[in-house]
Amino acid sequence: MNRAPAPLPSTVSPSDSEGDRLVAAAARFATATAQLTGERELLRRVDTKYLCSRAQATALIEALLPHYAALPVAGNIATYRSLYFDTADLRCYHDHRRGRRLRQKVRIRHYPDRMLSYLEVKTKKNEAITDKRRRPMPFREELLGPDELAYLNRIVDLPVDDLRPVMRIDFRRLSLVGLATAERVTIDTDLDVEALDGARWSAGDRVVLEIKQSPFCVRTPVMRVLHDLGLREQSMSKYTIATAFIRPELRRNRLLPDLRAIERMGA
Repeated sequence: MNRAPAPLPSTVSPSDSEGDRLVAAAARFATATAQLTGERELLRRVDTKYLCSRAQATALIEALLPHYAALPVAGNIATYRSLYFDTADLRCYHDHRRGRRLRQKVRIRHYPDRMLSYLEVKTKKNEAITDKRRRPMPFREELLGPDELAYLNRIVDLPVDDLRPVMRIDFRRLSLVGLATAERVTIDTDLDVEALDGARWSAGDRVVLEIKQSPFCVRTPVMRVLHDLGLREQSMSKYTIATAFIRPELRRNRLLPDLRAIERMGA
């Protein structure tokens, strides 16, 4: 069912000046302690997502320096690589497109900077709450064996035997935890998508921001900066948006506002 994984990408700094500014700003954060990281795991949380330019992301990072610490990795920016699974009729994609109350995503995510891999399941039970569960796997393994399938059968509302790999999504992430707030902030750049049929899409200069909170609060430092930058929440999933761009023949009416907003930002 699975092909062997391609070589994992190395972390490469953007060559443009705005990319250099972002990388330099990210490197200035203090490193989060193991205790603080554990306190901010937030596997059950409220997620809000935003889309912005690299210049806006740099301004955000610089404003957050006194209030957040970075998860430990060289330069504070880590490489992530995910392999997404879906059914033959793309049940995960269509559940999100339709706004189904219970929807799930299944992926294997590699964390090459830490040489770790996990089978991960994200469950959206309503518009507010996201649950994330994960199971360790051997580093770079991408085969769903009997143990992984049994695990999925226990926790997902999907025909597990019909799941198959459909898309790889690579990106670079700055992960922050609140020093005094129950928050995680992720800033994803250099988003690159490849479907297993060879179709590709790149987010270019666009940056995906995600605020994970427990409980939700609009008065935290990051929420205030987002307001000051004039950024508005967007209900978007990397997998769903990438699928809609790569496969325009699919139904996607409900996603059109987000797709048009992304296109207006330019490549």
